[in-house]
Amino acid sequence: MLAVGICRLKSLLGVFVILLLVAGCAPVMVPVGDSTPVSTVPSTPAVPSTPGVAGDVPVGDVIVPNKPTQQNASQSAVTKLLEDAWRYNRAGEFDRSNVVAERAMRINHTEPEIYLVMASNYVALAQLHLAEQLAAQGLPLASGNYSIKRSLQQILVDIRTKRP
Repeated sequence: MLAVGICRLKSLLGVFVILLLVAGCAPVMVPVGDSTPVSTVPSTPAVPSTPGVAGDVPVGDVIVPNKPTQQNASQSAVTKLLEDAWRYNRAGEFDRSNVVAERAMRINHTEPEIYLVMASNYVALAQLHLAEQLAAQGLPLASGNYSIKRSLQQILVDIRTKRP
């Protein structure tokens, strides 16, 4: 009887330990509107840093790495690819321009200029159906960029007036 009680106590203790571990891993929830911080950043770094290290920018008591974020890096890649796509477009290499623009689209499919360059290429290649589809897809994405929106609208108007 005593052995059964000890065994039951051990199992309850095990469950209690597991609950404590799980509770320790759970995120701390802060009610909306509560401005009290959950944790504070210590004023001295835990690992001593070398002052004046290139790439680190001091912000108050915290050193923030001065590295481009993933979003900035992908945006600069898209910008470079768009420059190349327009260069190929101006050179009359429309298929090559589309290949580069498609690569940019795989990185960021919400960039309206990608749709503009591809639609322009397909108009030049006399593939009006594809040009119309791309211009129509890019139009809602260009809501904040008036010049791209206007160019996409003009492509749509030109395509629709060329049809019998």
